[in-house]
Amino acid sequence: MTTRAAGSRLRAYGAQLVLALSLAVGCGAGTKKAVPTGDGDRALAPLRAYEEGRRVSTDFAHLPPSDRVMGADPYAVVALPGGRTLGLLRGDAALVVLDQDLVERQRLPTFEEPTALAIDADGRVFVVSERASTIARFHWDEGSKSLLADSPLSLEGVLGARGIAVGPEGALHVVEEHDGRLLTFVPVALEYTRSESFVGHGALRVVRTKSFVVTLALLDHDLVVRHVDAHGVPLTAGESRLHTDGPCWGIAASEASDGVLTVVAGGVEDHPLDRTGGFFGYVDSFFYAYRVTSAGAERTLALNLSESFVVTPKALVLAVDKAADKIGENGFVADVVGYGGEKRARIHFGVGTPKLETASFPPGGTALLVRDDGALAVANPLLDAFVLEKTDKTEKPAAPRVVPVGTPPRDVESRLGEALFFTSLMAPDNVSEGAHSRFTCETCHFEGHVDGRTHHTGRGEVHATTKPLLGLFNNRPHFTRALDPDLTTVAHNEFRVAGAGSGHDPWFTLTAADHAWVKSLGVTSETVPPTTLRRSLMSFLIDFTPRQNPAVAGRTKLTTSEQHGAELFRDRCESCHSARLSTDDASTHVAFEKWESLLFSTSSPLVWASPEYQKTGVMPYVHDKGARTPSLRRLFRKYPYFTNGSAKSLDDVLLRARFGDDGTFLHAGGEGDAQLQPLPPLHALQNDGRRDLRAFLELL
Repeated sequence: MTTRAAGSRLRAYGAQLVLALSLAVGCGAGTKKAVPTGDGDRALAPLRAYEEGRRVSTDFAHLPPSDRVMGADPYAVVALPGGRTLGLLRGDAALVVLDQDLVERQRLPTFEEPTALAIDADGRVFVVSERASTIARFHWDEGSKSLLADSPLSLEGVLGARGIAVGPEGALHVVEEHDGRLLTFVPVALEYTRSESFVGHGALRVVRTKSFVVTLALLDHDLVVRHVDAHGVPLTAGESRLHTDGPCWGIAASEASDGVLTVVAGGVEDHPLDRTGGFFGYVDSFFYAYRVTSAGAERTLALNLSESFVVTPKALVLAVDKAADKIGENGFVADVVGYGGEKRARIHFGVGTPKLETASFPPGGTALLVRDDGALAVANPLLDAFVLEKTDKTEKPAAPRVVPVGTPPRDVESRLGEALFFTSLMAPDNVSEGAHSRFTCETCHFEGHVDGRTHHTGRGEVHATTKPLLGLFNNRPHFTRALDPDLTTVAHNEFRVAGAGSGHDPWFTLTAADHAWVKSLGVTSETVPPTTLRRSLMSFLIDFTPRQNPAVAGRTKLTTSEQHGAELFRDRCESCHSARLSTDDASTHVAFEKWESLLFSTSSPLVWASPEYQKTGVMPYVHDKGARTPSLRRLFRKYPYFTNGSAKSLDDVLLRARFGDDGTFLHAGGEGDAQLQPLPPLHALQNDGRRDLRAFLELL
């Protein structure tokens, strides 16, 4: 598909638009002056002292999962009757009723880590959670003007529900991240019938129109469009898969009266990631539009949003353009909020030349509601707030207002570090010209995890999968090549590589006035020096621990199969994937009889890694010595598997495993590695062994 070609960048006025926006937001003001890079030991010594101080004072056996420390995390919004708004707090595990100023008026508890909500025409509310195999149900009571809880609906066997939608006939659709399933519940009398099918790895979002259900499979880079029958049950026959080279993060859809479906998505540029220039190439954020008919699906628009400072767009709302509809044209208007940029966009398309309008808006939005009065209500976990943008009588937007939720539980440095990770603040001088891109860490690490890519590293013929950035604190040396010995090096290098190719020194001082929204993080200083920026990123990475595995939530004991799998892991795998609390500290190794209690604890603290390089036959090796043994925490979020991404399932991983009586172990054949020849007789895992070992791996 065309990405940087004509039509994708609005070339006619692209250069002028970028210039105007740069002036409007003061992009990079205060960072232009070249400053000594400070990459010597003297400049970084205070950071290493800070890191070691944190390490000495940390109890690695009881590190809380990050969802317990990141704040209220408003994550979703929908409209309620009477001009009210309903918000979902992922961190506080709560549902909140908000008034027209987005001030909380009522709060009800939900299951831990709720991720999505939907409301039907009768005011019934449905909520799903990553850590509960249940749909929580509520209803709006007009008499008491309040939300009331109803009995929950079972999601037996579902792990990691991430999205929910409701059809006009009352069917409920749930997408599950863990196994990539779309589940549909059709109301029959007072019960629901259930159907399910696989839609793709990392199933994250789902939306419904009258005749279609659309899902987003983040790790497969697919938007999956299926017709539904009269009861709302999805039909696999005739499905359309709208594929891009990298992930999409948000979707919306609108169906016309003639059955033509328009789907829009916010995602990364449809182009292979290119590291050959020494920087991250072709990873701008794009807005995509598709037209789906009985004849098939086609992309109708690919618009570069990074040029306009709208980065990692997760929140999208699509509606018929009323102005075009009045003259009988089939036009649309999409509102888009980026998580990583400092602008929001309104895009008119479908009739004539697409029109892009932007306005300043704080980053961090995950969900967007366009109210009947024209106001925008946004859930913003980055700022732990809801954000409201009203319009005056001339339809001119007022300055967005940030409405905090609760008291932030973390210090300002950690919150600023989170912003450095999830916004373009780490490299404010990046541009979107040629291969250059304006992006954030999350462009390749959705919510800190992965993007499903196996990309060219820029080193010879070596390709590698993206690795998670959660849990770095107790997993050093860092990354597959193990070239970063500590978080100080990680933070310093991240500033360097994020802004590589921009022509500006990564050792810069941030001027807070150029990014007014940082005040909502608690930043009061007029300037933030380079060392503080790096320490802030480190502080956040220390707090950025893996969330609890949904497979262990509410459990305390291993099954017989899992116990046997644990024994196989101990005998075949643990010499490399060590049961340690800190990867580079052998003294933190945990004895086998204690694994069970730690697996089912809230923190699940074992890293399942070691600091040494290994050659296990997965070619080509990223380092002359092989690759550093990776952590096995939360394997379901690390698809595809192996450094080269060649394994597409855990079953595939286990089928390839070979071991010898002398301790030899291979994950793959190692073709091309002369050091592996000749090999001793090797054995494979038997069927029961593979089943039980997989059952154990699912718990890590």
